[in-house]
Amino acid sequence: MEKQLKLVYEPVRVGPLEFKNRMIMSPMWTRYASVNGEVTQQLIDYYTARAKSGIAMIIQESTAVDGRHVWKEPEIRIDEDRYLPGLHRLVEAVHAAGALIFVQLHHVGMFGTDPIAPSDVPSWGVTEFEQPRAMTIAEIEEARECFINAAYKAMEAGYDGVELHGATSYLLQQFTSPHTNKRTDKYGGSPERRATLAREIIQGIKRKCGPNFPVGYTTVCDELLADGIKMEEAVGLARRLQREGIVYIHFLPGTYETLHYEQGRGTCQRQKRGEFDYTRTFKDALNIRVFARTMAQNDPYVWEEALKIGDADGVVIGRANLCDHDFPRKILENRLEDIRPCIRCNYCYESGVAKKYQLACSINPELGYEREFAITGKVADPRKVVVVGGGPAGMEAARVAARRGHKVTLLEKEAVLGGTMLTASLPIGKEELKPFVEWQERQCRAGGVTFKLNTEATPEAVKELKPDVVIIAAGASPLIPDIPGVNKPHVVLAEDVLKGNARVGNRVIVVGGRGQTGPETADFIVEKGLAKSVTIIARSNVIAADMNPTNRAHFMQVVWPKLGIKVLTNMDVIEITDKGVIAMDRQWQKHPIEVDTVVLARGYTPNRTLHEALKGQATEIHSIGDCVKPRNIRAAVFEGAYIGRQI
Repeated sequence: MEKQLKLVYEPVRVGPLEFKNRMIMSPMWTRYASVNGEVTQQLIDYYTARAKSGIAMIIQESTAVDGRHVWKEPEIRIDEDRYLPGLHRLVEAVHAAGALIFVQLHHVGMFGTDPIAPSDVPSWGVTEFEQPRAMTIAEIEEARECFINAAYKAMEAGYDGVELHGATSYLLQQFTSPHTNKRTDKYGGSPERRATLAREIIQGIKRKCGPNFPVGYTTVCDELLADGIKMEEAVGLARRLQREGIVYIHFLPGTYETLHYEQGRGTCQRQKRGEFDYTRTFKDALNIRVFARTMAQNDPYVWEEALKIGDADGVVIGRANLCDHDFPRKILENRLEDIRPCIRCNYCYESGVAKKYQLACSINPELGYEREFAITGKVADPRKVVVVGGGPAGMEAARVAARRGHKVTLLEKEAVLGGTMLTASLPIGKEELKPFVEWQERQCRAGGVTFKLNTEATPEAVKELKPDVVIIAAGASPLIPDIPGVNKPHVVLAEDVLKGNARVGNRVIVVGGRGQTGPETADFIVEKGLAKSVTIIARSNVIAADMNPTNRAHFMQVVWPKLGIKVLTNMDVIEITDKGVIAMDRQWQKHPIEVDTVVLARGYTPNRTLHEALKGQATEIHSIGDCVKPRNIRAAVFEGAYIGRQI
């Protein structure tokens, strides 16, 4: 019998409000605010696009209750009246688009511009080690009033409610956690006293805003630390906050120090997805609404089952809402195959948190460009477009150009589409790259793109199609380094090992470790049992530097110690012999190493031949993706989307 989606669509009462369905947008850092913390048009466009999707409620990203304690500037602020006009415009836009909106009230504590905390316990943040100073009673009371006043301003601005941010290592979690709170006054000691600040804030909001202004809370269910919050204490905290009047709660495991641990959920590509096993414990203990963060579990049928058996009252959707802002609508309309599938690469976290960029998605170039990249109709003068290359850049260009009404033909020399994305999907934990390729192909076919597979795009083949525009997305080929002996029979390419086109002997050396390909291939060889001994030689002193920070932390601290791979850094292969390689260190010392197989993973070189051959022979030529310069999937897809909108 075909599975049915029913409860996901159903409304649910949350305090004084009715949510039109069970789907809620998770608060996610954007950096779309102005440098001073005001709402921008970019921010309004971002939230409006998601409000139009059919989502029931949006939890606005972390919004500073105290402008002296902000995190990863710029952060939206709500601590002064001058921010209310912009906040009200945002609320109006979201309401007009059909969604409710709560604002997540946030004090960063030790991770901000002035590191303060309940105690002077140092901790790791996203990229830095922080040493805070312990707050005085006066500072604690001031922080409490900042939260209360911010809630009142939120009510003035028209928000439907507020959520207190008591998770992800920020100030309220710092107070509730025995790991970071060593105080002996009324704000520290027992679990009851460590919850005092959160309780006082909720009490103050109820007094100032009235009993019918809803307050939600996000917390941590298990800090994954020996001396941190465990499930029993987390449930106890939730009970205390329920007594104070919160209307819902949701949570996640871990702190900034432990999010990448094996016990974490959905943050890294190899972690278990979803947290419905956690939510059941809270549901059994509480009388308020308990929401489950999807934590990379993006299958709505899994959500449906969790709602059916009572594990949760709703789902809080994060990265899937970034990857496809119409995710909820496509679920409601039963168009699941049209959903752009999140590949869990964590570029959203890398761009919006770890680096000083703005929130972005590797495979959704419209994120943050909702206005600029909107496709509002067909072009008045359709053109004949030839796209060369069926990788992510070429297919995105073809998809967008076809949606805009152009007649598009795509030439691909292989029998299948996907380009290097297919190879990139082969390392362990990266299987989710392939569904994106399949989504691109479906969308191209639905848009009327003509595919010519097994077709070499020679200048003659391109000119025969008489195109108005040629878009070259020919990709890149594995770099063959100029090393004596590189053509010996026991030398193979990393991608051939991953594809199963090359076998390796018992002793393997992987040449190249700074990028992702070398370490991932070494991991693949070991975990598949293809060799007994694997060594990586890297010219730098850093391994897998190009890997996303959270995935790298999980890979290097959880996966790597189990593998037994030997790593030689600051060393280069200067010759490949019949018995192995000769490597040289930075002191010019030579090191003969005996191996059975040499695996090359030195990166890629752009395929520029066709571009050069077509110069002066085609009316309009564009090159995009790795054939310009080998980079990452973000660059490939973004360039494809951009050029597809320009022609």
